[in-house]
Amino acid sequence: MLIKEKAWIALFVLTILLVIGARYFSYFPGDVAVVSFVQWIVPASTGWAQWISSTAKFPWNLVLLALTVGLSWRLTGWRAALLALASFAGMWILGMWLGPLVARPRPSANVVHVVEKLSGYSFPSIFGLTYASTIGFLAVLFNGKASGVLRITVVVTCCVLLLIGWAARISLGAHWPSDVILSYLIGLLWAALLIRFV
Repeated sequence: MLIKEKAWIALFVLTILLVIGARYFSYFPGDVAVVSFVQWIVPASTGWAQWISSTAKFPWNLVLLALTVGLSWRLTGWRAALLALASFAGMWILGMWLGPLVARPRPSANVVHVVEKLSGYSFPSIFGLTYASTIGFLAVLFNGKASGVLRITVVVTCCVLLLIGWAARISLGAHWPSDVILSYLIGLLWAALLIRFV
C-alpha cells in the first residue's frame, strides 16, 4: 500500500472518530477560545458575515454549483462536471441525514457571543458542506488536473474563500470552529474520492 493511500485511510478514520466525538461533546477543546479570538479580530459589524453565509443558501448555492460545474467542464470535460454535481448532491444528502443523527447543539449564548439564535444543529455545517462540495471541489480538481499559474491561482483563491467562509460562520456564533473544519474535511475527502474518476 502506498504512503498516499495510507494517508487517505488515516484521514478517513480520523474523520469518523471526530464525527463520533461531535455526537458526544457539545464542542471540542479549543473551540471556545478560537470563537473568542475570531470574534475579537473580525469587524464588529456582522453584515459581511451574514452576506457570506447567505451565499451557501438557496438560490446562491445554485450559483456556486453552476460556477463549479462550468469551471470543471472547462478544465477537464463533461465527466468532471457530472462529478461536481455528485459532489454537491452527496454533501447535501449527507448533511440532511447526519445533522439529526449527531444532534450537536448550536453554540450557546451563555458561552460565546451569538449574533442570532438559529434552529437546527451545529454539526454538520450545511454551509461548510456546501462550500466544500463546490469551492473545495474546485480546489481539489485544479490541484490535481491543472498546472502552473492557473493551478496556483485557483487553489489559493479557493483556500482563501474557504477561510473567509469559516471566519464568517464563527464570527456569527452559528457554528463551533470544529463544526466547519470537520464539514470541510468531509467534503474535501468526498471530492478527492470523486476526482479519482476524472
